[in-house]
Amino acid sequence: MRQIHAAVLERRENQRPYAKHRPLAMRQLQLEEPGPGEVLVRITAAGLCHSDLSVIDGNRPRPLPMVLGHESAGIVEQ
Repeated sequence: MRQIHAAVLERRENQRPYAKHRPLAMRQLQLEEPGPGEVLVRITAAGLCHSDLSVIDGNRPRPLPMVLGHESAGIVEQ
């Protein structure tokens, strides 16, 4: 297991500005080692796209809590 830091959506928040209401929280999580056919990438940059914002504001309901930021760049480590 590895410890990682992630932006976690803990509650849907349709009130803007999000900087004030802060629906995302940086959390320390446990990540399992990569399995067959998987790689481990050290993320160096990630952004939130319109799909992520739609989850935050409730237009695309998803189970919570949820790690956002699926558009990222990084270095393959394993």
